[in-house]
Amino acid sequence: MRSLKMNKLFKLSLGVAILLLFQAYLIPDKIRYFHSQTILLAPDKTQAHIIDFKDSVGVDTLFQIRAKEGFPIAYFRKIRSNICFDNKCRLLDIVLYWNITGRYLGFELPEGEFLSKTKHEPFNVAEYTSLHEILKDSMSQLRYLPYNAMTPKMDVKSGLVDAVTSPTAPEISELVVKGAAYTTYKLWHFVYGITQIEVEKLTMKELSASLLIKILESSSLTDKIWAINRSGNFLINNLELQTKLFEMVNNKDYNLAERVLHVVNFKEKPSDNLQLLLVKKLAESNYSIKKLILDKLKESPQLNSQTVTDLAHQLKFLNGELVGNVLAIFKKNQVNDVEIGLLVAHLLENNNNFISEKAYSFLKNMSISDRVIEAQLIKYKSRRDLNQLK
Repeated sequence: MRSLKMNKLFKLSLGVAILLLFQAYLIPDKIRYFHSQTILLAPDKTQAHIIDFKDSVGVDTLFQIRAKEGFPIAYFRKIRSNICFDNKCRLLDIVLYWNITGRYLGFELPEGEFLSKTKHEPFNVAEYTSLHEILKDSMSQLRYLPYNAMTPKMDVKSGLVDAVTSPTAPEISELVVKGAAYTTYKLWHFVYGITQIEVEKLTMKELSASLLIKILESSSLTDKIWAINRSGNFLINNLELQTKLFEMVNNKDYNLAERVLHVVNFKEKPSDNLQLLLVKKLAESNYSIKKLILDKLKESPQLNSQTVTDLAHQLKFLNGELVGNVLAIFKKNQVNDVEIGLLVAHLLENNNNFISEKAYSFLKNMSISDRVIEAQLIKYKSRRDLNQLK
């Protein structure tokens, strides 16, 4: 019997998912509010997961919408819960949706259902829109408020506190739909509670470089950050993922660039391609990101020869501090190549004394013998000594 019911649920859920994710019009007698789907894959089937949510809903099924490519693309859960302290108010009957990163996607009410506020008056369009925007805000102060903060007054006649019909507390009026404080509160906590955690767990079980690339193509910054933060274990061996991530290392968004560079881990697994990508980005980046790139290159236990050469060619475009950082990287890697020495020697002619002195100190400590470099060092020392006498 349970199997038969589940099959019916699959068919119904798939139809609903397709309508919700990819139709822009309203279904008659249905109330639905959705943000645009940012993981642009078409739904193919729905899979049910039985989960002990340990909450008051009593429905233990989390539905996962999947694409024909084999990726999960969204989740939904049917919520049925009382929204009054005395259990005599209208039943909250709603379907909540999340995308695969756990970000709130939207909600739908079953046919004929509606949300109500003070004295059980139905929400109007403006109030549904307001609720939709409130549920989108993952940083809402509702996270830190106890439920009894929603209803400051008790009905003197009945002695009961009704979370739907009671006045909204003034201090939280901007956080909730007016006249529906507890409904707003409870829905927000459903969106950002245990279900969101379970959504992320299910996605993590299927995480791959290919799925991360799809998420990185999302127009949502939240999705991008989510994918970046989880890409470290897939980065070293996947050139396509490396390329996709490094597209985000640019001057437009420092925080996004910082996140990408943070997940690059050279300490355990040096990567030649990642090193070369970093040096390439060095030439395109502003000062702040250049510093991040050089700090990351310094973490590598060993630089490949092409990285060292490309880095040396960048020296003439860098300011004093960054030149010092590059030379410190060369020293750490015990660079003693004549070609690199000749490129560094060009800095001896630099008008910035800090840069020329850094180059001189580095070259003096290189264990190489080259007549051109030696001549340039003698010339630089003579000029420096002469300037000190003046």
